[in-house]
Amino acid sequence: MPRRLLVSLFFLLATPFGFAAAKPSPTPSQNAVKDRAAKQAELKDLRGQIQQLQKQLTANESSRSEAADALKDSEQAISEANRVLRELAQQRELTSNELARLEADIARTRTHIRASQDRLGQLLASRYKTGQLEAWRLLLNQKDPNQVSRDLTYYKHLARAQQALAKQLETQLGELNQLAEEIRQKNAELQDIARNKQQQRALLVNEQQEKQAVVSKLSKQIAVQRDQIEKLAADEKRLTALTERLNAIIRQQEAERARQLAKQREEAKKRAEAQAKAKAERAARQAKKEQAAKAAGKPIPTPEPEPKEESGKTNEVLPDPAQAGSNFAALKGKLALPARGTVIGRFGAPRGEGGTWKGVMIKANNGQTVHAVATGRVVFADWLRGFGNLLIIDHGGGYMSLYGGNESLLKRVGDSVKPADVIATVGNSGGMAESGVYFEIRYNSRPLDPQQWAK
Repeated sequence: MPRRLLVSLFFLLATPFGFAAAKPSPTPSQNAVKDRAAKQAELKDLRGQIQQLQKQLTANESSRSEAADALKDSEQAISEANRVLRELAQQRELTSNELARLEADIARTRTHIRASQDRLGQLLASRYKTGQLEAWRLLLNQKDPNQVSRDLTYYKHLARAQQALAKQLETQLGELNQLAEEIRQKNAELQDIARNKQQQRALLVNEQQEKQAVVSKLSKQIAVQRDQIEKLAADEKRLTALTERLNAIIRQQEAERARQLAKQREEAKKRAEAQAKAKAERAARQAKKEQAAKAAGKPIPTPEPEPKEESGKTNEVLPDPAQAGSNFAALKGKLALPARGTVIGRFGAPRGEGGTWKGVMIKANNGQTVHAVATGRVVFADWLRGFGNLLIIDHGGGYMSLYGGNESLLKRVGDSVKPADVIATVGNSGGMAESGVYFEIRYNSRPLDPQQWAK
C-alpha cells in the first residue's frame, strides 16, 4: 500500500485528537471530510477519463469493423479472381488442345486435297486424252454414234463430279483456315484477359495487405485502450471502496465521539456528585470536630484538605523480556510502560488544548530509549501528522501498541520485536509541547487505558 494511502487511512483510524501542537490544527473529522471530498473529486475525474476512453474505444471498434468489412470484400474479390483465372487457364488449355487438333486436321485435309487434286488432274488429263482418242477411234472404226455419245456424256459427268469434289475440298479448307484464325484470335483474347486478371489480383493482394495493416493497427490501439480502461476501472473500484470505507469510518468516529462524550458527561456528573458528597461529608466531619472542640474548650481543628487528582506519577519500570511470546490479552495488568519518565495526562481526562487523552504521555529527556511492551511485528514506521515519528506494533488478536512523538525510529516495517527491545528514541516530533513518548494501546482500533494494562 502506498505511503500516502496508509498514512491517510491510519490518520482516519487514529484518535481524533493529536498531540499538543504549537498551533491549532484541523480535527481528524475535518481532515477526513476533506480527504473524502478530494477522493470523490478524483473519482469523478477518473470516471470522466473512463467515459472518454470508452468513446474512443467505440469509435475505433467501428473503424475496425469497417476495415474488416473492406478486408472481407477484398478477400472475396481475390477468391473470385482466382476462380476466374483457374477457369481461364482451363479454357486456354482446352482451346490450345483444340487448336492443335484443328491444325492437325487442317494439315491432313490439305494433304488429302493436294492428293485428290493430283489424282483429279491426272484423271482429267487421262480421261480427256482417253476420251478424245476413244471418240476418233470410234469414228474411224465406224462404231455406233449413239454409244460414242453416251460414253462422252459419262466422261463429262465424271469430270464435273471431280471438279465439284475439288471445289468442296477447297471450300472446307477455307473454312478450316478461317476457324483456325478465329481460334488464334480467341486464344490471344484469353491471354489478354489472363494478364488483366493477374494485374487485378496483384492490386487486390496489395489492398488486402493495406487493409490488414489498418486492422492490425486498430487492434493494437484497442488492446492498449482496453488495458487502460481495465486499469482505470480497477482504480475506480479501489477509490470507490476507499470512499465507502472513509464514509463508514467517519460515521463510526462520529458515533464513537458521541458515545465518548456521553460517557465523559456521565463520568463528570458522577465525579461531581462524588465530590459534592465527599465535600458534604468533610463539612459534616468538620462541624462535628468543631462542636467537640468547642465543648471541650479546645481550639478549632484545621479543615481537611481536598483530595487532588493523581498526576505526575513517575514510571521507572521497563518491559520484561521474560514475557516474550506471551499472548497479549493475557498480559493485562502485567505490562510495563515503554519508557522511564513522568506520566502526564490520564486516559479519558480532558486535555488543555481540547478533547481527552486516548493514551498516556510519558515525559522524558530527548534521546532516551523507547522499548517494545510485548512481542509483535512492526506494521507502521513513519511520520504522521499530529503524531510525529510514529511506530505501530501489531501484537495479534486485534491488539496494537502505538509509540508517537519519537526523535528517531529504530525499527522498520516487517521487523519482529520482543518485550524490552529498543524501537525508538524519545523526542518531541509532530509539534509536541514537551519531550517524551506518547503511548496508546488499541483493540480493533478502539483505544484502551494503558494504565489498566500496566503494573
